[in-house]
Amino acid sequence: RETFLSGLNQPFGMALLGKDFYVGNTDALMVFPYDGSTKITGPGRKLADFKPGGHWTRSILASPDASRLYIGVGSLTNIADQGFEAEVNRAAIHEYDIVTGKTRIFAGGLRNPVGLAWEPSTGVLWTVVNERDGLGDETPPDYLTSVTDGGFYGWPYCYWGQTVDGRVPQDGALVTSARR
Repeated sequence: RETFLSGLNQPFGMALLGKDFYVGNTDALMVFPYDGSTKITGPGRKLADFKPGGHWTRSILASPDASRLYIGVGSLTNIADQGFEAEVNRAAIHEYDIVTGKTRIFAGGLRNPVGLAWEPSTGVLWTVVNERDGLGDETPPDYLTSVTDGGFYGWPYCYWGQTVDGRVPQDGALVTSARR
């Protein structure tokens, strides 16, 4: 046994594209040169910053054409307990363009998207979402959903479509647009 790669910050997701090994640290998307050996010793390069803390996992999935990476970034808190500003760029799936280096929010309102996959016949992105706590047993349930570019999935305002969470100040337009 030996260490493959060290000096990371709570790594979770990883993807290998050619000779580039991508790692989802809790605070950044990193890339390392990889030559097929059992150990990476070369320095990595930071490609994108993420806010650390809260849900720390960073699932990574490459697009079918290997031109983009999709990264799941969970919320800091259960229901924006520390204010909405603390949740900016969180509870979302980010898209990183490998050629341009640009990052954008692909879909939002996903409290903690962990696990990403492409449906093989349609090419649609899917994720599993860990939902909020404190509303009773199994309410709301964690769920599996297809993910639409630009889609909003409700967190923190509502869940399971437009079921409002009364513990959160509301945004009616976002509740109305929430997908399930």
